[in-house]
Amino acid sequence: MPKTIEQPFDAANIPGPKMAMLLEKGKPVAMAVKKAKHPLLIVGPDITPAMIERVKKFAEKGVTVVATGNAISKLAQAGINAKYAVLHELTQFLLDPNWKGFDGKGNYDVVLMMGTIYYHGSQMLAAIKNFAPHIRAISIDRYYHPNAAMSFGNLWRKEEDYLALLDEIVSEL
Repeated sequence: MPKTIEQPFDAANIPGPKMAMLLEKGKPVAMAVKKAKHPLLIVGPDITPAMIERVKKFAEKGVTVVATGNAISKLAQAGINAKYAVLHELTQFLLDPNWKGFDGKGNYDVVLMMGTIYYHGSQMLAAIKNFAPHIRAISIDRYYHPNAAMSFGNLWRKEEDYLALLDEIVSEL
């Protein structure tokens, strides 16, 4: 895989000195999910059919899946039982440490994000980073998100590299 650099996909997205740890392998994400008591995968509308197949595998491994935007119809067509939420409202719920989650078991401790519109996901991650110390937010998107705790580099030109990283995560779970 080509070396990626720690650079936001959107040049205006420079959050300050604390930026996401750059991931070049999927294993650290898998380890974080395995250690999590209550993981959540947020899926946005910017997903491909190949990404949907990986989402299905996350759901089969017990990760709660929530769709935002029109991702709910794409996931439903693929037979994935996902919850639905508006991203901005979901972010507000996640910021509340007393929120009971979609299943009533409490707030989430690890939140994975993929397929969101870049500038929406960036703002969600910034809010979590600054106002939700109880959550570890990880971007498993095709773009580097500096506001996450960990993020893949900019892989938007190489979908096969991106899908290989998602496969690595799922295989480690």
